[in-house]
Amino acid sequence: MDVLQRLERLERSNRRLKSVIASALVALVAVAVMGQARPVPQSIEAQEFVVKDPSGTVRARLGAYAAGASLNLYHEAGRATLMVSGTKAQGTHLSLADPTGKIKGLVVLNQETVGMYLSPVDATGPPRAARVVLEVQNTGTGGFAVYDRNGQTRALLGAITEDGASVGVVQDKEGAVVWRAP
Repeated sequence: MDVLQRLERLERSNRRLKSVIASALVALVAVAVMGQARPVPQSIEAQEFVVKDPSGTVRARLGAYAAGASLNLYHEAGRATLMVSGTKAQGTHLSLADPTGKIKGLVVLNQETVGMYLSPVDATGPPRAARVVLEVQNTGTGGFAVYDRNGQTRALLGAITEDGASVGVVQDKEGAVVWRAP
Protein backbone atom coordinates (compact mmCIF):
# COMPACT_ATOMS: atom_id res chain seq x y z
CA MET A 1 0.00 0.00 0.00
CA ASP A 2 1.33 3.31 -0.91
CA VAL A 3 1.08 6.43 1.16
CA LEU A 4 -1.75 7.91 -0.90
CA GLN A 5 -4.03 4.93 -0.39
CA ARG A 6 -3.29 4.88 3.29
CA LEU A 7 -4.04 8.60 3.52
CA GLU A 8 -7.36 8.17 1.69
CA ARG A 9 -8.33 5.29 3.95
CA LEU A 10 -7.43 7.33 7.02
CA GLU A 11 -9.50 10.31 5.79
CA ARG A 12 -12.53 8.06 5.12
CA SER A 13 -12.20 6.59 8.57
CA ASN A 14 -11.92 10.08 10.02
CA ARG A 15 -15.08 11.20 8.15
CA ARG A 16 -17.01 8.16 9.44
CA LEU A 17 -15.80 8.85 12.97
CA LYS A 18 -16.93 12.48 12.67
CA SER A 19 -20.34 11.33 11.39
CA VAL A 20 -20.76 8.86 14.26
CA ILE A 21 -19.75 11.51 16.83
CA ALA A 22 -22.11 14.11 15.27
CA SER A 23 -24.98 11.56 15.24
CA ALA A 24 -24.31 10.69 18.88
CA LEU A 25 -24.31 14.39 19.83
CA VAL A 26 -27.59 14.96 17.97
CA ALA A 27 -29.11 11.97 19.76
CA LEU A 28 -27.92 13.24 23.15
CA VAL A 29 -29.31 16.72 22.48
CA ALA A 30 -32.63 15.22 21.33
CA VAL A 31 -32.89 13.12 24.51
CA ALA A 32 -32.07 16.18 26.66
CA VAL A 33 -34.65 18.34 24.87
CA MET A 34 -37.30 15.63 25.08
CA GLY A 35 -36.63 15.34 28.81
CA GLN A 36 -37.45 19.05 29.21
CA ALA A 37 -41.05 18.64 28.05
CA ARG A 38 -43.11 17.68 31.09
CA PRO A 39 -46.83 17.04 31.10
CA VAL A 40 -49.01 19.77 32.57
CA PRO A 41 -50.35 18.55 35.93
CA GLN A 42 -54.10 18.02 36.09
CA SER A 43 -54.19 19.12 39.73
CA ILE A 44 -51.92 20.70 42.31
CA GLU A 45 -52.17 19.56 45.90
CA ALA A 46 -51.08 21.39 49.02
CA GLN A 47 -52.35 22.22 52.50
CA GLU A 48 -51.98 25.94 51.88
CA PHE A 49 -51.52 28.32 48.96
CA VAL A 50 -50.17 31.82 49.61
CA VAL A 51 -50.29 34.57 46.96
CA LYS A 52 -47.90 37.50 47.39
CA ASP A 53 -47.65 40.74 45.44
CA PRO A 54 -44.33 41.84 43.84
CA SER A 55 -43.22 43.46 47.12
CA GLY A 56 -43.70 40.20 49.05
CA THR A 57 -46.90 41.22 50.90
CA VAL A 58 -49.38 38.37 51.35
CA ARG A 59 -52.51 39.21 49.35
CA ALA A 60 -54.39 35.87 49.49
CA ARG A 61 -54.26 32.66 51.46
CA LEU A 62 -56.16 29.44 50.78
CA GLY A 63 -55.70 26.65 53.27
CA ALA A 64 -57.07 23.42 54.65
CA TYR A 65 -56.79 22.82 58.36
CA ALA A 66 -57.88 20.11 60.80
CA ALA A 67 -61.12 22.01 61.58
CA GLY A 68 -61.99 23.09 58.02
CA ALA A 69 -60.83 25.33 55.19
CA SER A 70 -60.54 29.07 54.59
CA LEU A 71 -59.83 31.65 51.91
CA ASN A 72 -58.59 35.06 53.04
CA LEU A 73 -57.95 38.12 50.87
CA TYR A 74 -55.71 40.87 52.25
CA HIS A 75 -55.29 44.58 51.44
CA GLU A 76 -51.90 46.20 50.86
CA ALA A 77 -51.26 46.76 54.58
CA GLY A 78 -51.59 43.03 55.27
CA ARG A 79 -54.97 42.87 57.03
CA ALA A 80 -57.60 40.37 55.93
CA THR A 81 -60.58 42.13 54.34
CA LEU A 82 -62.54 39.16 52.98
CA MET A 83 -62.62 35.83 54.73
CA VAL A 84 -64.51 32.72 53.73
CA SER A 85 -64.32 29.74 56.04
CA GLY A 86 -66.09 26.47 56.48
CA THR A 87 -66.04 23.98 59.31
CA LYS A 88 -68.31 21.10 60.19
CA ALA A 89 -68.94 22.48 63.68
CA GLN A 90 -69.47 26.18 62.87
CA GLY A 91 -70.73 25.99 59.29
CA THR A 92 -69.80 28.46 56.58
CA HIS A 93 -68.88 32.09 57.23
CA LEU A 94 -68.30 34.98 54.84
CA SER A 95 -66.78 37.97 56.65
CA LEU A 96 -66.08 41.45 55.28
CA ALA A 97 -63.68 43.60 57.28
CA ASP A 98 -62.59 47.22 57.15
CA PRO A 99 -58.90 48.23 56.87
CA THR A 100 -58.50 48.04 60.67
CA GLY A 101 -59.61 44.40 60.70
CA LYS A 102 -63.05 44.92 62.26
CA ILE A 103 -65.69 42.73 60.67
CA LYS A 104 -68.47 44.95 59.29
CA GLY A 105 -70.45 42.30 57.47
CA LEU A 106 -70.95 38.64 58.25
CA VAL A 107 -72.96 35.94 56.50
CA VAL A 108 -73.39 32.72 58.47
CA LEU A 109 -74.73 29.37 57.26
CA ASN A 110 -74.80 26.59 59.83
CA GLN A 111 -77.09 23.88 61.19
CA GLU A 112 -79.10 26.31 63.34
CA THR A 113 -79.04 29.61 61.47
CA VAL A 114 -78.80 31.33 58.15
CA GLY A 115 -78.05 34.94 58.81
CA MET A 116 -76.58 38.22 57.65
CA TYR A 117 -75.20 40.70 60.17
CA LEU A 118 -74.09 44.26 59.34
CA SER A 119 -72.43 46.74 61.66
CA PRO A 120 -70.53 50.03 61.45
CA VAL A 121 -68.57 48.90 64.54
CA ASP A 122 -67.87 45.15 64.66
CA ALA A 123 -70.46 42.54 63.66
CA THR A 124 -68.73 39.90 65.77
CA GLY A 125 -68.65 42.03 68.92
CA PRO A 126 -70.88 41.73 71.99
CA PRO A 127 -74.46 40.52 71.51
CA ARG A 128 -76.46 42.88 69.33
CA ALA A 129 -73.29 44.67 68.17
CA ALA A 130 -74.62 44.15 64.69
CA ARG A 131 -76.88 47.04 63.71
CA VAL A 132 -78.88 45.20 61.05
CA VAL A 133 -79.66 41.49 61.24
CA LEU A 134 -81.50 39.24 58.79
CA GLU A 135 -81.75 35.78 60.25
CA VAL A 136 -83.66 32.54 59.73
CA GLN A 137 -83.51 29.77 62.32
CA ASN A 138 -83.96 26.11 61.48
CA THR A 139 -86.94 26.14 63.87
CA GLY A 140 -88.84 28.21 61.32
CA THR A 141 -88.54 31.55 63.07
CA GLY A 142 -86.73 34.38 61.41
CA GLY A 143 -86.86 37.98 60.54
CA PHE A 144 -85.25 41.33 60.18
CA ALA A 145 -84.04 43.42 63.13
CA VAL A 146 -82.51 46.87 63.48
CA TYR A 147 -80.56 47.88 66.61
CA ASP A 148 -79.35 51.30 67.77
CA ARG A 149 -75.74 52.03 68.76
CA ASN A 150 -76.46 50.93 72.34
CA GLY A 151 -77.65 47.51 71.19
CA GLN A 152 -81.30 48.30 71.86
CA THR A 153 -83.77 46.69 69.47
CA ARG A 154 -85.51 49.45 67.51
CA ALA A 155 -87.45 47.47 64.86
CA LEU A 156 -88.39 43.84 64.26
CA LEU A 157 -90.21 42.29 61.33
CA GLY A 158 -90.81 38.63 60.72
CA ALA A 159 -91.97 35.34 62.12
CA ILE A 160 -90.10 35.82 65.36
CA THR A 161 -92.53 34.39 67.92
CA GLU A 162 -92.41 30.78 69.07
CA ASP A 163 -95.68 29.93 67.29
CA GLY A 164 -94.27 31.31 64.01
CA ALA A 165 -96.81 34.13 63.72
CA SER A 166 -95.67 37.21 61.84
CA VAL A 167 -95.15 40.40 63.73
CA GLY A 168 -93.87 43.91 63.14
CA VAL A 169 -92.60 45.99 66.06
CA VAL A 170 -91.04 49.44 66.39
CA GLN A 171 -89.56 50.43 69.77
CA ASP A 172 -88.24 53.66 71.24
CA LYS A 173 -84.75 54.07 72.71
CA GLU A 174 -85.87 52.65 76.08
CA GLY A 175 -87.37 49.57 74.43
CA ALA A 176 -91.03 50.57 74.82
CA VAL A 177 -93.22 49.49 71.92
CA VAL A 178 -94.41 52.51 69.92
CA TRP A 179 -96.01 50.52 67.09
CA ARG A 180 -96.94 46.87 66.63
CA ALA A 181 -98.75 44.84 63.99
CA PRO A 182 -100.70 42.67 64.59
